Amino acid sequence: SVPTRKQAVALARAWAPPQMHPFESNPSCFVCESPFTIFRRACHCRNCGVCICGQCTVQWPAKMVPVTYNSKKASTINVCKSCNWLCSEFRSALLRGDHDKAVALHSTGNLNLTTPFANVK
Repeated sequence: SVPTRKQAVALARAWAPPQMHPFESNPSCFVCESPFTIFRRACHCRNCGVCICGQCTVQWPAKMVPVTYNSKKASTINVCKSCNWLCSEFRSALLRGDHDKAVALHSTGNLNLTTPFANVK
């Protein structure tokens, strides 16, 4: 049970998996813009849903995202370099105590705050 409707909506949004962009309407990688081919296969970023190639993929432990994002129940997930950079910068801003930068990064709307330190050893 969640105390307020506003909190319930925020929680539902945080745990809703990203909308996966269709491969058919995305013929090239979102990050490097190289066209997909037989040798340059497309996959989805499990954090934001964009279509990316293997060169622009970073593997995260599955615990870095909510379980609802990991439909394949894999131990690692593919994310795009953009999401990886955003998460790393957010984590660094928190560790440095740079509140303004952390808030600015959070305001992009594409930051998964579930476990920003899950891949730190």
